[in-house]
Amino acid sequence: MTEQTNRRASLTRAGVRVLAGAAGIAASVVVVTAVTTLPLPSSQAHAVSRSVTPVPATATAACPGPLLQLGSDASTSAISALSTPQVVSGGAGAKPDAVDLSTTNVNPGGAAPRAYRQPATDGGKEPLVAAAQTVTEKTAEVSGTAAANCVQPDFDQWLVGGATSLGATTLVILDNPGDVSATVAVQPYSEQGLAEAAGGTGIVVKPHSQRVVPLAGLVPNASATVVHVTSTGGTVSAQLQESEVSGVTPQGVEWVGPTAAPAKKLVIPGALFDGTALSAATATDSGDGGVPVLRVLPVGTKDAKLSIGVKPASGKGAGTALTASVGHGVVSEVPLEKAGKGTYTITVDSSEPIVASVHTSTVVAKKGTDFTWYAAATPLKGAAAIPIGGGNATLHLTNTSSDAVTLTLEGKQSSTITVPANGSASHAFTKPDVLRVPDAKGVVASVTFASPGQLAAYVAYPTSASASALTVYKR
Repeated sequence: MTEQTNRRASLTRAGVRVLAGAAGIAASVVVVTAVTTLPLPSSQAHAVSRSVTPVPATATAACPGPLLQLGSDASTSAISALSTPQVVSGGAGAKPDAVDLSTTNVNPGGAAPRAYRQPATDGGKEPLVAAAQTVTEKTAEVSGTAAANCVQPDFDQWLVGGATSLGATTLVILDNPGDVSATVAVQPYSEQGLAEAAGGTGIVVKPHSQRVVPLAGLVPNASATVVHVTSTGGTVSAQLQESEVSGVTPQGVEWVGPTAAPAKKLVIPGALFDGTALSAATATDSGDGGVPVLRVLPVGTKDAKLSIGVKPASGKGAGTALTASVGHGVVSEVPLEKAGKGTYTITVDSSEPIVASVHTSTVVAKKGTDFTWYAAATPLKGAAAIPIGGGNATLHLTNTSSDAVTLTLEGKQSSTITVPANGSASHAFTKPDVLRVPDAKGVVASVTFASPGQLAAYVAYPTSASASALTVYKR
């Protein structure tokens, strides 16, 4: 059986155990009977309440830092930092504070990973912060362009990407920019299901530090992985670093940020299919020999039926549609080979909650081979900040509503852009920037970097620190 066949295998594991008891029913009946025999009061008391708006918290975005290289002995002490990435940061108000994170298991020598913080203003306005990083690397083992949107810390994140099969190296990067230690669980899924790895639980990430976990130590020889990261105590920012080698030739490198939370409807904006990998005889990567693929994991207890739409972002042409059935609890991949060269919006409607990303690659003779992952995006609502992590980038915006929206993009390269109803729009940027959007109106967004033999991308995340009003009842 070939590796390609193994990667599409779907082994189903399910177990549901329900226990119920009726010991309290009789007591409940007695209580009801007693209440109905007593005289009822002639008046009722009403709880006194007031609305309280919490003080906005500090907004934080943590970056993965330099690309990393894992030594041949696969020990955690053999992780070394490579080139320092280019970083852009900003948001609303003053320039955010930069905080270096210590690295507990990376050999010294590279630049420290950083987190960026934007405190709330005295007027109580919610802070905005965004940061992104890009780097192009060329070594004997790691080569290609990688880009990452620096992530706001959270307790629960899904990373759709990676592999640990022959030639693939995937590292789980955990940043804790906060003041409280985080105890992290890393749960990897593969085409074989959930990997029961003891080393994936109880991972302590100290305050203001980064910890790196080689994925092969948790799920070896996996052709397609999805990683679920949860934490208690403090929050963490989680990303994957994936690199591929065919023989002795590097096939690309990328950071993989969190995808949208499990849902029955997902939108993946701005996926670039350049077509070069399909026609190159030497194309060997995690995308089935250059074919774009949708990687998906149903997270419930039932198999999922998928309706997949591949629509040209330009609005020209009908695109393609297909259906697929995938087993729950296992990672599956659906080829998207019918779509030709172009930029697409991918929509996935599922009968069960899923997480998903799309993988594409590029091959250009004498220029290189590279790949990237396009995650499902979370809608941006209200004020937002979108980082453009490098030059020659394209911002992709998708509007899933039935009305056209016009967005104001404020920055060094300010512009106004209209996104049609149920359509997409794009804008090219020549320099790094952080765009402030006063009202994002529910659009989803991604940023792509593409040049001959180089490919990288990330999605935009909500960037404000929540401070919603709470209703407090007086006792």
